[in-house]
Amino acid sequence: MTANSGREQATFAENEMPGKFFCFVYRLQAGCITGFGFATLIAIVGLLSNTHAETAQSSAPPRTTVGVVARPCKNILAGSKRQKGTNKNRNKTSGDEGGNSSSTCIEVRSTAIDVQEYLQAQGREEKWNLGDEHVAEDAWTFSRKLERDELVRFTKQDASTERVNWTSGAAFVQVSTVERDDGFVRVQISTRFEGYGQSADRFAPPKGSWPLGSNTTLENQMISILVRHFKNSS
Repeated sequence: MTANSGREQATFAENEMPGKFFCFVYRLQAGCITGFGFATLIAIVGLLSNTHAETAQSSAPPRTTVGVVARPCKNILAGSKRQKGTNKNRNKTSGDEGGNSSSTCIEVRSTAIDVQEYLQAQGREEKWNLGDEHVAEDAWTFSRKLERDELVRFTKQDASTERVNWTSGAAFVQVSTVERDDGFVRVQISTRFEGYGQSADRFAPPKGSWPLGSNTTLENQMISILVRHFKNSS
């Protein structure tokens, strides 16, 4: 090989190097741009997927109460339809006032009239000793005479009455109904009790009756009657 040809090859190599370096840099930039674009595409697809999932979730139909015949009471301030005559013709003897009153609540899939009629029929069938009875569109109030054993079973005893020899008693009951928009009716049973007897304390002032607190046995008994009836009817 001659000296001239060697110099020519060296010159060609020097001239070729900038071109190779430029191609390398270009491919590197193109690869980076492609990688960035691919990552951006993945992020966009993920964002669209999340948006679709959220839209599908928000548009899903609400849970229904199909098959449910009884449930705990909900707030009646919204979604309820009050019957005509609400708060009218209420029997004051059933009273909610005083520290001895008690209230229990349930919602059943029915109508107010069906609830009232069934409980009234059940009272006649079980021969409840009823008195002072008043019936309205949204309430049924009555007093129920109690034997001694019934009085003791339905009420709470405290220190002020533990020395009383009970002879009988009375329950004052109010059954209130409010229809809701979803096919349920709110049933609230309020009670208070009065016991009759004689005190064994000779130094106590003469007294023939005592207010007694409910232990919710009577209210829960009436609630159970309702729930059992509508479950069997469904």
